[in-house]
Amino acid sequence: MRRPFVHRETLRWNDADLQGVVNNAVYMTVVEQARFAYFGSLGLLRGTSFPFLLGTSTIRFVRPARPGMVVDVEARVVRLGTKSFDMTYGISHDGITLAEARATLVWVDEAHRSIPIPADARRTFAEHEDLQDG
Repeated sequence: MRRPFVHRETLRWNDADLQGVVNNAVYMTVVEQARFAYFGSLGLLRGTSFPFLLGTSTIRFVRPARPGMVVDVEARVVRLGTKSFDMTYGISHDGITLAEARATLVWVDEAHRSIPIPADARRTFAEHEDLQDG
């Protein structure tokens, strides 16, 4: 059974816009922090850099967040392609969904050229997320 990965962040006072709610751009940062923690937990980082680049990203805002909220970000890989993979993110506070995000990421080499996802990474994702590889 899949073990959900959850990263916790505290939203800061300076994350708010003039309406007193967390600015939409902050959600991308929260997702990036969760992604970094997720990959670190799986041992898939090259030092402190990602072995992939962001291809696409979407966020659906459900409820406004406020500074000081502690949010949980559930991150998971939901699709493995040859050179790319998809992740989903659920951002919540006290069990209430604030936003949902999705990203497509492309595995790259040191020169940032797309390459096939390495076998060890594929195996790690498939085992952690109960995914079919292939």
